[in-house]
Amino acid sequence: MGEGRQPDEKTAIAEVIRNSILWALTKDVAMQQDTMAHDEDLFILWTGSTHMTSGWKEHEKSFETLMDPRFQAVRTEVRDLVIHLSRSGDVAWYSATLDDVVSWDGKVSRFGEGLRWTGVLEKRDGRWVIVQMHASLAVDKVREIVLKETPASP
Repeated sequence: MGEGRQPDEKTAIAEVIRNSILWALTKDVAMQQDTMAHDEDLFILWTGSTHMTSGWKEHEKSFETLMDPRFQAVRTEVRDLVIHLSRSGDVAWYSATLDDVVSWDGKVSRFGEGLRWTGVLEKRDGRWVIVQMHASLAVDKVREIVLKETPASP
């Protein structure tokens, strides 16, 4: 793949990456669906111990919770996005810092601030789709959040 095509490819990839998370602000399911592989290759490992999804059919089940009126995306920001392209030009991987602040039934969680976010995309039929995505929160950040949210003992 020529070096001249990389900026165009990286712009398209960045849009897919951002849309994969920004969709929640407006609950635009079609936007989110357009960013993911719709087969068993899709793998998502998020911050919770039970937040692991293998395959599109399993991922679709999460929409029930995400579309629940009690769930709201409060703030989403992607920072420090770095995209790498394979030599063949049909695979890309990324890293970023993500703020994915949500609330459930009015209670805002800070555990989505400063996430380490990575993923892999494939170019299929001329479109970039996410095949793997992972988010984690560094232990020092978890400690900081817990200490701020836990009332001091008497």
